[in-house]
Amino acid sequence: MVHHGRAPTQAFALVQQLSTLAALAALFLAQTSTANPQATGHSAASNPASGTAAKDGEKKPEPWRLTKAAALPSWLKLSGMQRTRFESLDGQFRAANTLDGSDHQWAVRTTLRADVALERFIATAEMWDARQFESDRGSVVDTTIVNSAEMVQLFAGYEDKDVFAAGDKASVIFGRHTMDLGNRRLVARNDFRNTTNTFLGINARWESKSKNVLQAFFTLPTRRLPSDFDSVLDNEVELDDENRHVKFWGVYGTLAELFDKANLELYYLGLDEQDAPGLATANRAFSTVGARVVKRPAKELLDYEIEATYQFGDSRSSTTSNTDLDHKAEHVHLEAGYTFDHDWKPRGVLQFDYASGDDSPTDGENNRFDTLFGARRWEFGPTGILGAIARSNVLTPGLRVFLQPRSDVEVMLVYRPVYLASDTDTYVPGGVRDQSGGSGEHIGDFSECRLRWHVAPGNWMLEFGAAYLAAGEFLDAAPNASGNGDTSYVYVQSLFTF
Repeated sequence: MVHHGRAPTQAFALVQQLSTLAALAALFLAQTSTANPQATGHSAASNPASGTAAKDGEKKPEPWRLTKAAALPSWLKLSGMQRTRFESLDGQFRAANTLDGSDHQWAVRTTLRADVALERFIATAEMWDARQFESDRGSVVDTTIVNSAEMVQLFAGYEDKDVFAAGDKASVIFGRHTMDLGNRRLVARNDFRNTTNTFLGINARWESKSKNVLQAFFTLPTRRLPSDFDSVLDNEVELDDENRHVKFWGVYGTLAELFDKANLELYYLGLDEQDAPGLATANRAFSTVGARVVKRPAKELLDYEIEATYQFGDSRSSTTSNTDLDHKAEHVHLEAGYTFDHDWKPRGVLQFDYASGDDSPTDGENNRFDTLFGARRWEFGPTGILGAIARSNVLTPGLRVFLQPRSDVEVMLVYRPVYLASDTDTYVPGGVRDQSGGSGEHIGDFSECRLRWHVAPGNWMLEFGAAYLAAGEFLDAAPNASGNGDTSYVYVQSLFTF
């Protein structure tokens, strides 16, 4: 890939980010050494990365935290993280003539958060600085990767206990905030992705002593800026905004341990977006209703999860279309897992996901499922410059295996064959389509391996990952397929939490 004149500036900014990480690491080590004279020794008890438990009667070292180190008052908490990830992709699966056949980037994210709790008054301010380095015009670069120096949360609210009954708690906040709902398939505070979804509005939550939950909100989704390619490529700073022509609201309820120690979740989500000056949308005006039953993993017990979702209303096929269509779409997730009684804590999970695709471009309907503001890395593999599977026009069974060979090491292995739910609709992550359906429905076979090493548990984690998409008949034969064959992807990242 060809790099342009901005490379020295980006390299300098990357050095600044890495210098920040080094300074924080040095401060952490210095504080740990002062608080724990044994921390510089080599005994198993003083080295949490050794994988050996501390001796009986000895406490495990606590993670270093900025709040404690700064001796802040009890009503104020400061926290943050610094993450640096290098990603490399070879064999582009996206549509022909859109991107280079190979790609790589440094994705760097630094955050700082302040939480205030004064009796019943609460407030939070959180800044994210998400940038990329080493990308060029043939790269996958957009606002899911870059959002420089942005206040992702800035809200105030009220929180109290025993509001309606003894042992329950309730809160209401107003301002810009992030959200996780259920298993995060429809609304999520993004983690692996370099930037996150945020919302401006009111959010109320009640939780009973028995863990029943009811949450309701009305918001304006935040639009990440800048949106033009050149500005994003150069990591330019522009404050995000909210548009009153886009509204998102909903109600989400949880009934805890309703049967067989399983939770039942029911939800309704509404979205209404309309075109506005400088903002073209798909004019989505539809409702999403669903239910989820989940039994959490436990040793030598079967766990499971079932989620079904239906969408109805109106939408357009794209942001460039002027034709309103009836929106009718559905999604189903099925999962069954088992955790074995072994030192390595092995767990196997069988999965199945279906998200509908559009059956016909001429029937007056849009049947492509919309994942709204959901996350997908934890279910469909790394995003970043990969993101090979999306919760839209897809049918994919899967097998997932988890292992913990040491107390500080976690391993995950994944295999998923991937098919189009509708062979006449678009393979959404790649923008590849055969409207005739003559290219088949097999997108490919996806496999992944991930290793996490908690070098200093609670403070520093290294993560290594690799993924491979073996192209199926659809990616080989579709008219606008890239023809690059199989896709391989690797990444390594360092996460420092303080």
